[in-house]
Amino acid sequence: MSFRAHLVTARKAANPYSGSSLVPMLIIGLVLTLVGMIAALVWS
Repeated sequence: MSFRAHLVTARKAANPYSGSSLVPMLIIGLVLTLVGMIAALVWS
């Protein structure tokens, strides 16, 4: 079985609409949302 790596160039990674950068952006957004909700509960 041969392994094929998906080559991502710097230009594709910098494009916010490319699939390779959408997943990290979604994860960071979820983490920041949860942190903000917890902070709002603690300091309310």
